[in-house]
Amino acid sequence: MKNISLFASDKIRMHPNDTTVDGLGIATEPFLILPLDVSDEELEKAIWECLEKSRSGIPHRPWRKEETAAYYQLLGVRSHKDLGKGADVTLENGRYTVTPVDKRGLFGELAIVSEEELLEMVRECLGLLPVK
Repeated sequence: MKNISLFASDKIRMHPNDTTVDGLGIATEPFLILPLDVSDEELEKAIWECLEKSRSGIPHRPWRKEETAAYYQLLGVRSHKDLGKGADVTLENGRYTVTPVDKRGLFGELAIVSEEELLEMVRECLGLLPVK
């Protein structure tokens, strides 16, 4: 399984997630920051870079309080609400699921999409119109 998180407010921020054996997602590098007017090609390239870096089946470990502060610092924000709207993307067994994340960090209803539909669904979750 591969998993990434994306957010959009004043910029697009994204990163891969490592998934522990018990299902805990842990943010990991690279932490990418892109302009809101990024081209489809560049956004798609960044999504693939993050998906490739994601790992699953890592040993469980607790997320420490100091890691939360470092996470926000790496993304250039002060808190979760500064991240804006988001999307959680999972690739498992050749199937993509995209789950919207609201500004409070609450997950919406997931959608199963094809590879061809992935970019459009991500942009929709982030509240961004496609840039051609």
